[in-house]
This record gives sequence, C-alpha cells and structure tokens, in this order.
Amino acid sequence: MKNKLPAILLLLTLAAVAHIPASAAPGYREKYRNVLKHYSLQSSDSLKYKAALYLIDNMDGHRSPEGVAMDNYIRRIHTMQKAKGIRELQEAWHASLREGSVWLAPDSTVVSDTFLIKDIDNAFVAWRQSQWRDSVTFSLFCRYILPYRINEEHFGRNWREPLRQQYSAVIDGVTDIKKAFALVRDTVFKVIALSNAYCEYDLDPLTCNAVGRAECSQRCVLLVAVLRALGIPAVIDGTPMWADYSNKGHAWVAMVMANGDTYTVFEKDKEAKRLNPVDASQFLPRYTTWEKDGFPYTVKTEKTPVKIYRMCYDHCNKVGKYDAMGLGSPFIMDVSGEYGLTTDVTITTDCTADIYLCAYMSGRDWMPVAKAKAAGGSVTFKNVGKGSVCVPIAVIDGKKKVLSCPFLVGSKGVERRFTPVPAKSRTITVDRKYPLCSYTTDTWAAMRGAVFEGSMTEDFAVTDTLAVITDVPSYMTTLSVSSPKRYRFLRYHAPQLNRSSLAELQFYASDDAGGTRLLTGTPFAKGVDMPNIGKVFDGNPATICRGMNTGYTIGLDLGEGNGQRVAKITFSPSTDLNFVEKGHLYELYYFDTEWKMIGREYARQDKLTFSNVPENAILLLKDRSGGMEERIFEYKDGKQVWH
Repeated sequence: MKNKLPAILLLLTLAAVAHIPASAAPGYREKYRNVLKHYSLQSSDSLKYKAALYLIDNMDGHRSPEGVAMDNYIRRIHTMQKAKGIRELQEAWHASLREGSVWLAPDSTVVSDTFLIKDIDNAFVAWRQSQWRDSVTFSLFCRYILPYRINEEHFGRNWREPLRQQYSAVIDGVTDIKKAFALVRDTVFKVIALSNAYCEYDLDPLTCNAVGRAECSQRCVLLVAVLRALGIPAVIDGTPMWADYSNKGHAWVAMVMANGDTYTVFEKDKEAKRLNPVDASQFLPRYTTWEKDGFPYTVKTEKTPVKIYRMCYDHCNKVGKYDAMGLGSPFIMDVSGEYGLTTDVTITTDCTADIYLCAYMSGRDWMPVAKAKAAGGSVTFKNVGKGSVCVPIAVIDGKKKVLSCPFLVGSKGVERRFTPVPAKSRTITVDRKYPLCSYTTDTWAAMRGAVFEGSMTEDFAVTDTLAVITDVPSYMTTLSVSSPKRYRFLRYHAPQLNRSSLAELQFYASDDAGGTRLLTGTPFAKGVDMPNIGKVFDGNPATICRGMNTGYTIGLDLGEGNGQRVAKITFSPSTDLNFVEKGHLYELYYFDTEWKMIGREYARQDKLTFSNVPENAILLLKDRSGGMEERIFEYKDGKQVWH
C-alpha cells in the first residue's frame, strides 16, 4: 500500500497543492441564504433548517482536490472498461497530471445551493426510512449521516441515491443496525478490492465505486458513504501511526450509537461489536509454535496504536491559528478510549509551551501523536496505548526540545524509562533492523517437508534425498549432506501444497583443502517464474524467483561428466530484507534526548557486533545502503527486543 497516512489523522496537508484561492471568505450563511430560505419556508419540517445550519456553519476549512487533472482523471476512469488494473489507473493519473494541476478548493467554491438542498433531502430520506430510525437521534444524524463529505475526498455529484439504489437490497428486511452494518461492510469490501493507491487524492464515492479497487483510506470513504446513504451513522476512525510497526497509519470505518458508543466489525464478525480489537492490529498467524519448535526469533503478531482519532465534519477540535508540529486540524476527535486505550501518562515538567507526545515512526523519527498543555508543573496525556514507547517534545522559539528520555507506557502510566547508562557499556550482536512479523514466518513454516534431491538423470527417474527441511528456516540456512554419491543434477523440491519463493540456493562440494567450494551450472526449473530463475543463484538474497505452482522444482545441471559429491546446501526463503546483509553499511544509535551514534561498519557476515553500547538504552540500527524499515529496540538477555 502506498505510504499515505489517512488524511483524517493529524497530517491533513495533501501533496502537490498548486494554489488555494482566497475566495473562501467568512459569511457562509449569507452565501447559502437561498438554502436557508428554502427550508425556513417549510415550517412543518424545522429539522431540515437546523440540518442546513449545521452543514453551513461547519463548512469553513473543508476542501476538495479540484482542477484539470482531477477532471480529466475522473473522465478517463468513467470511460475505461469495467476491469481497471493498478497500472492502467496509475498511467491515467500521470497522464492527467501532465495536462493540468490540482488545487485544494474550499467547499464554498464547489458546493452549490442546488446540490446542498438535494443532498439534505436525500439524507433525511435515508434516516427516516431506515428500520432503526427511532434509535438515531437528530444530533447523531447530523454528525454521522447528514454530511455530504466524509474526508477530504474530491467533491462529486450527489452520491446518496445511486449508492442507496445499488446497496439497499443488502439489508432488505434487516432490522438490527449492528447486523446491517456488518452486511454492508462485507458487501462493499467484496465489491471494492483492497489495492495500492493509484492517485494522490481520494476520489468521490461514485468514482471510487466505479473503479472497483482502493487503498484503505479511499475504501473507507466509499464504505462510509454507502452506510450513510442507507441511514447508518458511520465515520472513519484511525491511528496516525502504529507504536511499533511500519511508517504508515491505518483507517477503518466505525458505527456510532446515540449514547456515543463505538461499534466495529472485526474479521468475520456477523454484527458490529463494542471494544473489538483495533482493525488490522493483528496478523493472525497460521504458524504459532515457534517457541516450542526452537525458532530463534520472536515473531510479531500484533501492532500497537498510540492514539486513535475520528474524522468529523463539525469543528470538534479547538485549535489555535498555528500548530508547530502539525496537530492543528479542527476536524479530528480523540476517541482512543472507545478502543480500550485507557492509560493516562503524566510527565513532570516546568515547560509552559505546548507539549507533544511523540512515538517513533520507521524511517523517520519521533512523530507527534497528541498535544497537551502543562499545568502545575506537569502535563497529562490521556488514553495512550499500552506498550507504546514515547518521548515528550516541546517547541520553544521554533526549535524542538526533547523533555525526557524515552519511556514505556504501561497500564498505569510510565512503566519504565530508557535512561542510557554510558558508564555501564557492553558489547552486543545484532542481525536485524526490524521485527520479524508472522506474515513472513508463515511462508517459511510452510516450507517444512521440502527436499533437496540429487540425480544423474535429468528426469530424476532415480533420485536420492540429500536433505530435508524439518525446522522452520530463516534467512540463510545451511544443511549438511552425508551422501557419498556423485550427482550431475541437483534440485530443491517444494512441498506438494507449497510454493513459497526462494531467494538463494547454493550447493557446495568438499575441496582438497578440507573446505567447501560453490558448485555452478545451468539452472533448470518447473513451476516457477522462469525469467527470474537466475536470481536464485546470484548470491543476492534481495532477489527472488517466485514459485508459481505448488510442489515446484528448481536446481542446477552441473554439466555432462561433472558429477559431484555434495557436502552442504545453503538456501534462503524470500525474506523481508531486514536481516543484516553482507556488504551493507550499518550505523547503530542510542537515544537519550537526541540520537547519538555508537558505531558504523560494513557487514562482513549476516551479523554485526558493536561495543560500548550503553545499558538501558533505546537503540536503532540503520542500513545506510538501503531500506527504510527500521525499528527502535532494546537489548535484553542477548536478544533484540523490539518496540
């Protein structure tokens, strides 16, 4: 997925803004006086007048990506064939950009009286005709059904009636709003495939619906639109960043009830529930017995949100004119407590400036997730995610000032502080720069049972098993071979139900000096990505040959008359490229109130050793030769413990 934080989540400035006109002046009630007049004459339905006021009074600050590029791109989408591939969509977007620019237009410049009246009427139809009308208050309706926009998506034509016509049959006869929410969510997610982004901006709901694919924030825009078109109060919630994973945030769709309770659907739930696990916070591994099996790494199966915010249409967040670290959106509401994030973190400080709670974002640095004001010598951040590692930062005279060493958030506040002790230094050995996640180990575990075979005939009519993968492999794995026979043809044979890809495959024979020498030959294979077969034998674990069919084979023909006794086999499954790689330049840092380098060296093997590492320090290993995935960690009991 494209590295794009959901626009609801703190960083609301979109890319490639060419110009924002100054035509969005105050006086929205005057601009939309005809809308207010239209509803004021309908004294029998005063709620519509109040609804119009709600939209008009909160319109200031909402924007839409507009311009020739957007117009041409949307036109191209609607003239494409039904099946639209990522490459086709991306090419159409870049072609549209070459034809014109994009600018963020205030809603007051694109929302007409006619549109607003029709949209308000359609919103009321959806609300009043729903089976759960009595449980949705007018206040709830205004906040989570009435708004004509969901996020900062492109402003399109009236979407409620077309989406209602397309999706209403999904909940025909359903009277339970929680079940209706789950049914609509499942249906939209089947209709709209999750994919990489193909445009820098979110499209309007009808265009997204026509595309049939979207990345998470765009798909959320469409799902909320469909739910609101059916009278279900829905909103986008999300985390600006995970405390311990990636450099991306995540957004999902929630339903809100009249008492303020938040409901979501997790995995295969048949109805929306309270206090579900946070969406996408679990990897749900297929392979779960790594500790029992003696696997040498801790496998990550969950992600920790630091804070969770909601995108509102109304000005729910009181902000000043300037925010030094980008937490200045008036449209975000902290709903962390609704998701079980309940730890209050109090920090002693005499700082009088705004104080930001920051967590580490992979490939970047400490990034803000919350802001608070100190009072009485301390500052408190409410409802922070347990397990987060954070630092407090203030901006004084335009410069960032870190107020303390990093600390771990526990269930009752600051659980422990990572205060480095340079006087107590030690030597450590590291082999990764990022935690190992279960979506990677799942592919490795499925390789158990694979065999390495030798034969003197190309068809392997007579074959001997040289080695078997019995344990879950990881990165460069070596297996000894004891067969005294010579073989011309050597191959890897994947398990019958597995096609996990190989990154490296090396066969070695004993040399005259008692060591080993690498065998070379002509690659052959069956059931793989044939143009890339050579990448398995190129000595570079970063390149792979994909297994296309289960039970595939790939190997070497050593040549006529060149049978060899195999002494060992070294192989690597496809990895996440976060192991230490030979030849790469690495730097190790620790943090007190700034990053300080401990050492720099080129990797001569798949491990690195550093001395003079302070105890009780948060550490960071950077690969200066490439790769943005990196996470902070501590070194404990001879292992990297990731945060």
